[in-house]
Amino acid sequence: MKTKTQTKTKSEGLVKVLKYIKSLFVSLIITFGLIILFAFIIKWVDLPDAYITPVNLVIKALSVFFGAMILTKNGQRGLVNGILFALVYTLISFTIFSLLAKSFSLGLGLVSDFGFNGVVGAIGGIVGVNIKKK
Repeated sequence: MKTKTQTKTKSEGLVKVLKYIKSLFVSLIITFGLIILFAFIIKWVDLPDAYITPVNLVIKALSVFFGAMILTKNGQRGLVNGILFALVYTLISFTIFSLLAKSFSLGLGLVSDFGFNGVVGAIGGIVGVNIKKK
């Protein structure tokens, strides 16, 4: 027979997993939405190729920041959870976009994505922890 502590621990773990999934889902929706919006802007306005990389960084930063913030809202250990969220997001988004492009390219770009997203995730996690519940 299970004790109350074992049942509580399992339900707390499930809540954490569901919160991670929700945060990842929100982040990926933000990413896809902003990429589609930017694609329409590129189609309508003649933008130089030099704008693509900075805009992609902003899209990633917004997605990771808000995802980490949602994950850690009213929680604890915002820095650690924000970094972990950013690493998981980077891995999942890399996999999805590589599948869509039908090419996997491991290199310094992926390493820099992990680093950049880790910093943004840490900031989002810190902000999320410090949001006060009303």
